[in-house]
Formats: sequence, C-alpha cells, structure tokens
Amino acid sequence: MSSRKLSSSASQPSRLQGLCALIGLAVILGVIGTLARAVVVEARPPDLIVQAESVRRGAGGWVMDVTVVNRGDLTAAAVEVEGVSGSETAKATLDYVPGHGSKAAALVFTGDERPRATLRVLGWSSP
Repeated sequence: MSSRKLSSSASQPSRLQGLCALIGLAVILGVIGTLARAVVVEARPPDLIVQAESVRRGAGGWVMDVTVVNRGDLTAAAVEVEGVSGSETAKATLDYVPGHGSKAAALVFTGDERPRATLRVLGWSSP
C-alpha cells in the first residue's frame, strides 16, 4: 500500500517544476515576440546629431569635446563631424556610432579666442 502512494506522488510535478515551466514559457514567448517584431518592423536608418560637451584649453589651442548621438536603429560608419568657429574649421572622423548609441570626439581650434562653433555631421556610410 505504501508503494502505491510513492508512485502516485512521484508522478505529479512539484510546485517548483511548475514554476520553472512557466518561467521557461515566458522566456520562449518573449524570444518569439522579439523575433516577430524584428521581421515586421523595418529598422530606422541612422539619425545623427552632434552636441558640444565642453571647451578647454589644450596644447594646440582650444579643444571642444563633442558627442555624436545616433537616434536611429542602424549603425553609422566613418562619421565625419565638422565645427566652424568664425573663419576656422575643425573636423573629426569617428569609426562608427552604434544605433541608439553615442560616441565622443574632440575638435581642435588653433585660434586665441574661445571657440563658439557651429557643429554638424558632414556624412557617414553603412558598415
């Protein structure tokens, strides 16, 4: 009689097993949903903006630290940044800026006065 009780209780899953099964189901459904979204929704191209962070005195003149932010989904490669302050132009090239990410660069101005540069992204390519 005791052997029957052992076999019937051993065949029922424990609460822990049920909880693990529910967690596994949730993970699998999440992965399927993410993959389905990636197939249906088209990735947005790079959308780059450049922002001045700080200006400091350096050995070669004035150094303007800038950040390039990519608001798009896709990565931008060979990103060219330009700063114009009066008659002086400074440029920098970033290897890449990831989708929904940012990268820092520095523009060097050799003039005596603190630069008030107009910043822009000149262009980029697809990696």
